[in-house]
Amino acid sequence: MSRKRLLLVAPFVVAALVAAGVALAGGFHTNAQPVSASFTAATVQNARLTTCTVNGGDTFATTLATYTGTSTSSDPRLNGTFTIRAESLVDTTSGLGRVAGVFRIQGASGVGAHGSLNAAVSGGTANGSVIANVRGPGGRFFATLTSPFDPATGFGATSAGSIGAGSIPGTGVLVSGLSCHQWHKYPLRWLHRHMHHHG
Repeated sequence: MSRKRLLLVAPFVVAALVAAGVALAGGFHTNAQPVSASFTAATVQNARLTTCTVNGGDTFATTLATYTGTSTSSDPRLNGTFTIRAESLVDTTSGLGRVAGVFRIQGASGVGAHGSLNAAVSGGTANGSVIANVRGPGGRFFATLTSPFDPATGFGATSAGSIGAGSIPGTGVLVSGLSCHQWHKYPLRWLHRHMHHHG
């Protein structure tokens, strides 16, 4: 085929590939659905505790530990062995503090989830949020978290905690499929840099 004919045919080939790409992308729609789980993680392992007292103030307890239990959900990706590795800081006088960590849910047949949690602690209860990647099929999970919490006894020792459940519908949302346009794949990381550069 001559160079001239190639130049004439090329735009049509590109157009056909673009059309095929659009058709392929159209077959995988973004999907958002409510998902929730109840859980306990009250088996405590590898706990390390340190305390410090502020001059003229309260004593704070810092605990690093692994908490293991079970997550129960109608979605198999959130149903299975629940392991949390968390670090907490709690004022031993007021009971106020925070807990942050990473977690893994290991379900059957290789499905599951892994992510992070951040919560405020008050009156023996942790209230916060989780963000996780799920697999089988893949997606991203964003949800509220509430649970009884004591660094020494773990999450849900007195009653089950909940992820994505509560009085407000849709407090747990699982997003899957081909994503619509986003400014960045990791928006928080991008926003931090954007704020730094643009003041």
